[in-house]
Amino acid sequence: MNQIVSGFADVVVLVALFGLAIFVHELGHFLAARLCGMVVEVFSIGFGPAIWSKKIKGVLYKISWFPIGGYVALPQLDPAGMEAVQGKEAGDKQTAEPGQTSGETTAYPPVALWKKIVVSIAGPLGNVILAVILAWVIYFASTGDEIEKGSTVVGYVATNSAAYELGMRPGDTITAVNGRPVSSWIEYRTECHLTAKSTSITLTVASPAAGTQTMVLATQKDAESGISLVEGVDRTSLCVIAAVLPGAPADRAGFKPKDVVISCNGNQVASRDHFIALVADGVGKEISISVDRQGKSIDLSVTPQFNKERNRAVIGVEVSDRLKTQGAQWMEYKDPWDQLKGDARAIGRILKALTSRTEASQAAGALGGPVMIMMTLWISIQTSLLNALGFIRFLCVNLAILNLLPLPVLDGGHVVFALWEMITRRKPHPKFVNILVYTFACLLLTAVILLTFRDFKLVTRFFKHRAAQVEQTNAAAALTPTNGVGTLETNTPAAGPEQQETK
Repeated sequence: MNQIVSGFADVVVLVALFGLAIFVHELGHFLAARLCGMVVEVFSIGFGPAIWSKKIKGVLYKISWFPIGGYVALPQLDPAGMEAVQGKEAGDKQTAEPGQTSGETTAYPPVALWKKIVVSIAGPLGNVILAVILAWVIYFASTGDEIEKGSTVVGYVATNSAAYELGMRPGDTITAVNGRPVSSWIEYRTECHLTAKSTSITLTVASPAAGTQTMVLATQKDAESGISLVEGVDRTSLCVIAAVLPGAPADRAGFKPKDVVISCNGNQVASRDHFIALVADGVGKEISISVDRQGKSIDLSVTPQFNKERNRAVIGVEVSDRLKTQGAQWMEYKDPWDQLKGDARAIGRILKALTSRTEASQAAGALGGPVMIMMTLWISIQTSLLNALGFIRFLCVNLAILNLLPLPVLDGGHVVFALWEMITRRKPHPKFVNILVYTFACLLLTAVILLTFRDFKLVTRFFKHRAAQVEQTNAAAALTPTNGVGTLETNTPAAGPEQQETK
């Protein structure tokens, strides 16, 4: 019963947050149009048949069945575009003025060009304002634990990978991909995917031991995310003490479950596997380990003992990897302006790639449609409400930038038409405008349909992959010794607290 209530609450939060991002955009258009004295016919959240509608003072307010956007019908701004995208209902004129009626429609008086520009920009501005508010909410509400501070430190390198053979080790830092600097793991993943059309990519790696070196490596499509990455290399993560074996060296040294390992012998610990390697190097000699215990740093000393079964030094703990926010790119910064700049930089990089001959196909493959947006929001809600607010902030910046692109049907297209009329002192030919509007409306609708079909495939693959992971985890648990002292050895990076290793 609790699961049902929790699931229902998640759905309510999901609908409310997604609807908020759409609502503020349309509210911006609505308020600006009202202030400029323009006619407003319809204010709709969603497209298609109405779930609920009510006409108030000549304006039809409604919530529609397909919640992938919304619109404000402004006949003085773009009647042709509204009919193309929203149907005849939005384009029908509802009132008439003396001397201006033609058939069943009304020719409303023209409005100043600057008013058209203001109304067009007001929608994206509404998204920007909400994004700024959410950025400050995250700043004040976050304790810092929810933030994945930008880092390209390597936390795991599979010993049977090409990267390991070339000298990459946990604790190294990836500074550039194909010569393009990267400052976060999200940027690293993005560059790997966008340049994966080539047979290989070049990584610039800074190692505390070996200095800076370059490595040419192949990429492979990740089974879960569907993006191309360097196989056997994963990000840094928290190394958490899951359990302490009674009577083991770690128990005598004072280690406690839930301790987060910070450093080992002066080396910052990048992940569970990095910690394994550092402990293995300390067999027979005392090593110093710093842990974070409920926000307090504690220094401990322990002497690893050689374990014949594992053929390495151990201290008697079970440790797990843990990501704070599942590696969400919208939770990399605490400072509000860094949050907004990070969002804009990520979106701008994809848009730039879409215009590149060598990166366009890969960039298109990384785009998500309505289904993927809703799924990502749902996953964010499962992590935390703060993480969900971060995604909505990212989505708002995304909506603002995309809607300002100079394409017909979008807000940026209206701005371009108005500027053209301002500069040339003449209106674009109506037939030319109609052809552009209908063409781009068809292209937009086609893109949404194609992305939706692909989203369903990605979601299906995602859940199949997760189900396989759970099955493997259950199989591993069945083979684990009942005394809790040992677990299975693997060559794959841990995905979460459920994958543990005895030290």
